[in-house]
Amino acid sequence: MAKTETTKRTVLRSQAREFVVRLQDYFEREYQNGDPLLPLSQVTKRVSATLGISRKTVSRISKEKHGTDLTEDNKLKSPLKKKVTRSIVTHIHNFDNDAIRNHIYGYYSRTELPTLDKLSNTLRESGLFHGSRIFLWRVLKKVGFSYKKCDNRRILMERRNIALARCNFLRSAKSIAVWNNVIFLDETWLNANHTVGKIWTDDTPQSSTKVPSGKSERLIICHAGSMKGFVQNCLLAFKSKKTVEYHEEMNFVKFKEWFCTLLTNLNKPSTVIMDNAPYHSVQISKPPTSSSKKADIVKWLNDNNIVANMSMLKVKLLHLVAINKPASRYVLDEIAKEAGPNVMRLPPYDCQYNAIELIWAKIKEACDSVPAANWESVVLRTKNLIFADWDRDIHIDAVIDNQIIINTGDSTDDDEGDDDDADHEISISASDDEQVLS
Repeated sequence: MAKTETTKRTVLRSQAREFVVRLQDYFEREYQNGDPLLPLSQVTKRVSATLGISRKTVSRISKEKHGTDLTEDNKLKSPLKKKVTRSIVTHIHNFDNDAIRNHIYGYYSRTELPTLDKLSNTLRESGLFHGSRIFLWRVLKKVGFSYKKCDNRRILMERRNIALARCNFLRSAKSIAVWNNVIFLDETWLNANHTVGKIWTDDTPQSSTKVPSGKSERLIICHAGSMKGFVQNCLLAFKSKKTVEYHEEMNFVKFKEWFCTLLTNLNKPSTVIMDNAPYHSVQISKPPTSSSKKADIVKWLNDNNIVANMSMLKVKLLHLVAINKPASRYVLDEIAKEAGPNVMRLPPYDCQYNAIELIWAKIKEACDSVPAANWESVVLRTKNLIFADWDRDIHIDAVIDNQIIINTGDSTDDDEGDDDDADHEISISASDDEQVLS
């Protein structure tokens, strides 16, 4: 009796097991039929019918295995899975960020404690954010908030450096005497052939436009204005070579040249308000950081008359930098100081204090089409917002100081992974603000 040949045990996945069942069922039907269900010569059709897959799939797999001339013996591989990307709702327009921040401030004004669960519900009800809870946490962290423990609950608190920057800006802005000479500047982009998306037409040539609709070349524009309108002879516009964030195509050299042109066209004295874009904020003798090379740290210290050498440990050198670091000095601020105007920088995440942001929506046709009256209204609106937010911050600080006790003894790290600076995140003290107001 011949010895039965044994085959190696093979582990089959769920899809392969399904194909085994289909094969057995098909062959069982052929046995009951007494003849093949399809002619034996139609091999591809038979495989397709047996396995329940398309003939194109059968042919494609056969070519992968044997090649087009049927002489190869390739190893079959599983097709690469398409990476499924989830829509992460973290990129939000600046004005939506402002609305979310004001929504959070409202909790403190009502003496309520803002928690992530509360915000997730109330922001959704208000139509300000429709993402998931974890993505909301990421958005809040990006705009300068983090969590601290309060009575065994985690409440949202604004980082100290963010609150302090806004406090300094609002205090300086409140001291401006003549708002007619406040200059707001910014950059934005628009499509070269920007047109409305829909028009009324009867589909005849007479009522159709030859101007291409939709997106085409993008223009990056930089401009400045005041209550009197756009500053004359100061429009900078150039073609964008990329489709990404326009800030990547503006550099310090280009902006500095435009800024100098702006200064020559201003009525003195003036106050220039701008944000902290990298090309706005190039520093004079910028202090080194922990990522700087040791030699660069030693050079900076020596240049600032601080004794240091390469034999010293880097941690000691960084300590010397920290205790001797001067206030930041910006190249553009010094240029403006020589020309006359004073420069004020917007606090992080607070673009609502830049009046030109409200003008950009009106320039989709031409800058010259924006009348001075529009500029006057948005500057007055910005001024009123600054005064109102100063009073709001004073009120919120009093609420926090009198009714919210922060447990600094507990860990401040959020369960979902807060940043390392949480233990420094406190509010501006009411006493400081009272001294300013007195």
